[in-house]
Amino acid sequence: MPDLPPSVVGGGRRFVPQVGWQQLFELRARAFPGRTALVADDVAVSFGDLCRWSGRLANGLRAAGAVPGSVVACAMSRSVRAILAPLAVAKAGAVYLPLDPGLPPARRALILAEARPAVLLTDVPELAADADVVLTPENWRRELAARPGDGDAGTRPGDAAYVVCTSGSTGRPKGVVVGHRSLVNLYGELAARLFPAGGEPQRVAHGLPLAFDAAWNPLLWLVGGHELHLVPDDVRADPEQYVRFVRERRLDVVEAVPAQLTGLVDAGLLTAGTCPRMLLMGGEAVPPPLWTRLRATPGLTAVNLYGPTECTVFTTFCRVADQAEPAIGRPIANTSVRVVDPHDRRPVPVGEPGELLVGGASLALGYLGDAALTAERFGTAPQRWYRTGDRCRCEPDGTLRWLGRFDDQVKIRGHRVEPAEAERALLALPGVRQALVRGEDGVLVAYVVLGSGTPAALRERLAETLPEYLVPAIVEVGALPVGRTGKVDRRATRIAPRPVAMTPAETVVAAAFRSQLGVVSVAPDSDFFALGGHSLSAAALAARLRARGVPCSLRDVLRRRTVARIAELVPDIPEGGAP
Repeated sequence: MPDLPPSVVGGGRRFVPQVGWQQLFELRARAFPGRTALVADDVAVSFGDLCRWSGRLANGLRAAGAVPGSVVACAMSRSVRAILAPLAVAKAGAVYLPLDPGLPPARRALILAEARPAVLLTDVPELAADADVVLTPENWRRELAARPGDGDAGTRPGDAAYVVCTSGSTGRPKGVVVGHRSLVNLYGELAARLFPAGGEPQRVAHGLPLAFDAAWNPLLWLVGGHELHLVPDDVRADPEQYVRFVRERRLDVVEAVPAQLTGLVDAGLLTAGTCPRMLLMGGEAVPPPLWTRLRATPGLTAVNLYGPTECTVFTTFCRVADQAEPAIGRPIANTSVRVVDPHDRRPVPVGEPGELLVGGASLALGYLGDAALTAERFGTAPQRWYRTGDRCRCEPDGTLRWLGRFDDQVKIRGHRVEPAEAERALLALPGVRQALVRGEDGVLVAYVVLGSGTPAALRERLAETLPEYLVPAIVEVGALPVGRTGKVDRRATRIAPRPVAMTPAETVVAAAFRSQLGVVSVAPDSDFFALGGHSLSAAALAARLRARGVPCSLRDVLRRRTVARIAELVPDIPEGGAP
């Protein structure tokens, strides 16, 4: 683009309707009231029913105290009600704050104290006592049928639409506030680039966490008239079940973070009869082997979507077929990016690395209740640019490539994590003398010097206050490495754990633990989940062990958990070799 300086790329212009995102949904519901909008709990719900129910629930929220501009916190199970909630909040003119019901109570209380919602909406029995509006599976249809539905509160494009809480280096989560205008702009991008020509309805998988900002992508496919299939929790946690779900439902579109997508591909997602028409991925860097496999799959459209939470889900777009190596592509419409020197913020020459800044319609409104941080990260009007902290390079053709971070921030299964938050929580626990937390190969690892206690006990304590993705794998060490100045060397390439003795069978399983989790310290009593494992990586571990001749299933990993218990499944090892 000749009118832009080096390493500055614009995504072009596109008209953005001056409406709230839910008004686009209402237009769709009026046009196709009988078309299936949502399949969840094995129940199909039409656009007309979803529109009516959300209007009635909006009145319930108003009666409980929601007013235009107020925050409504929603802690919902994966059910029809989870899709109903953001629609109802928007119709009430309020701001949607998704809450994971599985968060530790202390973490949930911290978020609620920061957001100060006018209403807490839930269908989770454990939270019902604290909620202003409760929708149980038994009463939600009856209660909605009894309410009138007055329609929309008249949302304006500049109003806030939702808040997503991210990790904060100060030890407190940050609330990112995104406006309706940005969401409608994102919808326009999906409609122009991804929706099929002619408007043929697609079956779209929603397998993303409900409190994840990327969960807006499948919801906007719904707004576009497509059929949304909500993937149950037990299915999304098991790649083999997920692939069967895609095959049996004949789903056309699947979106996942690269780590999960790798598991789905390994489980057979790309085989004939299973492979969807389109795969979308984002939230973290795409490994080159996955990129290559997707490029080699005939008839598949695979797309990499990049964007911080502060830039409304995704702000750049790259079709895998267009690039031989992983790239984040070019900005979406009404959005510009620039690659600058991180010190003076002047654009760097094409091909040189620098910090990526984002401007335009993608930008969030700012941080909830923190004007100073908003000004620091976004700048001030009229020329607002968000400092991503991402190290990128702009190619001569305008393609952007992600090269890493300028700070210690990492992505864990798509969640943005500040290692300092986990480190602060560790140092506050009794028995911890020193701690260093950092991201290593997509895993959050804590190296600790203990005066008392055990790594397993520390993880249990951390899990009481931190969300699961923020609880690090804990490696006990005798001392932390120091540099010439005497300060802890946070960039040390290897930190030696305490040595342990293992049987040959345990050695096989420990090697699989290390390969899967990217940790160096594994002992016979090491718990896979205490080392940072989760349901998706547990399925991958089982597959890794089966490839080595160990008859291990996902259920075995979930039940046995430790190196020693899983090693009981290892067949007799021939002399001098592994199975």
